[in-house]
Amino acid sequence: MAKKDEQPEVQPLPSPRLLPWHSAAATQLRQAWAANRLPHAILVQGADGLGKGSFAAWLSAAALCEQSVDGKLDVCGTCASCALIKAGSHPDLYWVAPEADKTQLSVDQVRAACEKLSKTSFRQGYKVAILEPAHQMTLGAANSVLKTLEEPSPGSLLVLLTSRPSGLLPTVRSRCQKLTIARPSTAEAMAWLQNEAGKSVSPALLAFSGGAPLRALSYADGRFDALNQHMQKSLRDLLSGDADVTQVAAEWDDSKDKDALIDRLVWLDLWLSSLARTAIAGTDDRVTFPGGPAPLPSPSRPLNISALYSMVDRTRALKAQLARTALQRELAVESWLIALLEALAPSRGGAPVARAG
Repeated sequence: MAKKDEQPEVQPLPSPRLLPWHSAAATQLRQAWAANRLPHAILVQGADGLGKGSFAAWLSAAALCEQSVDGKLDVCGTCASCALIKAGSHPDLYWVAPEADKTQLSVDQVRAACEKLSKTSFRQGYKVAILEPAHQMTLGAANSVLKTLEEPSPGSLLVLLTSRPSGLLPTVRSRCQKLTIARPSTAEAMAWLQNEAGKSVSPALLAFSGGAPLRALSYADGRFDALNQHMQKSLRDLLSGDADVTQVAAEWDDSKDKDALIDRLVWLDLWLSSLARTAIAGTDDRVTFPGGPAPLPSPSRPLNISALYSMVDRTRALKAQLARTALQRELAVESWLIALLEALAPSRGGAPVARAG
């Protein structure tokens, strides 16, 4: 158990940075600040890869900045408070994330941060605590947050970051002001991505990243190109009979990189969805993943559309299982590959099909 006066374990603060698609959320907060109505609890929600962390860092720094007066909410970068934040030593700022080798925010971590919010500010200003990811709090931690939400202390700001708001207690969600970080348009995301990457990038990279520019940027160093080429080769070998399901499953389940299989499933989700659309349209121009350099062997025609969409569902279910339960991964992939071959086998009447032109 944490001692009463123990400092909550905190994480290094991300660089305070507003990204182009943060402007609507920032404007909403600036208006609340100017009206002296900044809420005491904010639930910042949005998909991973949209920069919720850098946005929360900006909000924290702006609320604590000594120049955020007279209706202005911003980060000057030069005052004593901003200097303390840059050094990672501001006494009124607590950024709480799961401890090393843990996946949840513990009750001790959250309780310690909430206790700090209830005390007097060291610098006679705001006290700010950020919980990330908020949907991974234990039940005890969530109850500690609920108590703080029900009895907020003056000058306190509690920021909860989440990509899964449904994973929070309804009573917690209802007591926070919701602030959504929306995905940018494809044009805005691609312009930002190419500027940050310093080179031309394929729209397939953004599609693979679910429209999240920061996630796409992390794969723009060649990782996506390597994944794309590897997956196409694996499927070519499998569909042409040059490799069997056991070989491919062993290849995909890289024990040294637990996230590699998740990435492959994301790729497969998009490929299968493209294949289903191809079947409906009766064309072959999207059989390979968008932007892929080489076409895959054409599956048998006619294609069973219902079976393809069932494989999409099965792919998403396997990805969810890998995230929350312990599986015999290689066996699970073998089973998925067998189902894929069955789905691509010639249809035998009765099921919805489409003939490629």
